[in-house]
Amino acid sequence: MVFRLLFIAVLAFCANAYGGGPGDAERGREIFKHRGCPICHSIDRVGGTVGPDLTQVTVRRTDEGLVNWLKDPPSLLKDTDMPKVPWKEEQEIFDLIAYFKTFRREINRDFMGKVSKKEAGKRLIKEYDCRSCHRIIDPESGRDRFPELTHEGRKRDRAWLDRWLKDPQAVKPGTFMPAYPLSNEERVAIVEYLTTLK
Repeated sequence: MVFRLLFIAVLAFCANAYGGGPGDAERGREIFKHRGCPICHSIDRVGGTVGPDLTQVTVRRTDEGLVNWLKDPPSLLKDTDMPKVPWKEEQEIFDLIAYFKTFRREINRDFMGKVSKKEAGKRLIKEYDCRSCHRIIDPESGRDRFPELTHEGRKRDRAWLDRWLKDPQAVKPGTFMPAYPLSNEERVAIVEYLTTLK
């Protein structure tokens, strides 16, 4: 009985962890449209190119991170082009995040150990949608605001690239680059691929 009550309490806490409970994806779609988000952001590469493509944003960012960002972007990144939006209510943020989650696809890792490290790194960059922020080889992909990765292997050694992918904040506090949930094997593969592009 005590366990059951505790479980219910935990569920209640999680549902309201960010003050508004679960979001409404359909309302989020309307908010995305009416707030003019597509002027700067794309989803599935349809929309603006000022900010990152948001197709896989809920893979890159936690709910908490997205809530904090959407509440006050300039407080987290002082030179951002993203304005502080005058939300009518906090629920709009949760609805928007729910909408973003409808585009999320799980990362495919089935090829790991079956292809070369270089090929695995190339596929992982596609799976994690690194081109939502970075240009890599293809000049039509990525965003100008963030570093192009085509020649990172020439500028950085393997140890640096590995440290960066493991914990960007430890290398450059305040960076906008999130810490991806990469395994050691995945990091090694991505580093291998990047170092072949030089």
